[in-house]
Amino acid sequence: MAKVTGGIYIPHLKQEIVTPALNYIGFGGQRAINQVTGTFLAEGYAGGSTYLKQLGKGPALGAMQMEPFTYNDIWTNFLSAPKRNNLATALKHLAGDWNTDNRAIPKPGVMTGNLFFAAAMCRVFYLRITAALPLANDATAMAQYHKKYYNTALGKADWQSNVDRFQQAIDA
Repeated sequence: MAKVTGGIYIPHLKQEIVTPALNYIGFGGQRAINQVTGTFLAEGYAGGSTYLKQLGKGPALGAMQMEPFTYNDIWTNFLSAPKRNNLATALKHLAGDWNTDNRAIPKPGVMTGNLFFAAAMCRVFYLRITAALPLANDATAMAQYHKKYYNTALGKADWQSNVDRFQQAIDA
């Protein structure tokens, strides 16, 4: 039986949240689905609980623990390109109109309560990386990719400790 994380059955997370969210924005596929599911497990899960907001004074939001600065940078410097209008529109639909607060883009806090949107934003984060996503069945490479690009050298994640989480994402 697959593991449960903070009340979320991992196969359901992968099949009912991540897969439809990534397919909705047009950037699914097994590599992306496994990478985003693994990121959820590496970033938002610790000590038997799923965190929707960074503990302590940290700014990270949502199960993918994206910081508002990063979120705003994605909207300002990546999604603002005319060739990404369809992607930006799809993300706005996932976020819902009530989350815009009269802004042109959804508020970063939407990631806290909307797992579809958080998963999609995580995928968009990875779209900005020029290096290809790791193979869909390589948990070690996925953990290393997550650490290098998503968590970065400044983050607290340890890629070796996260290999099992990415393997769970693959197996789900």
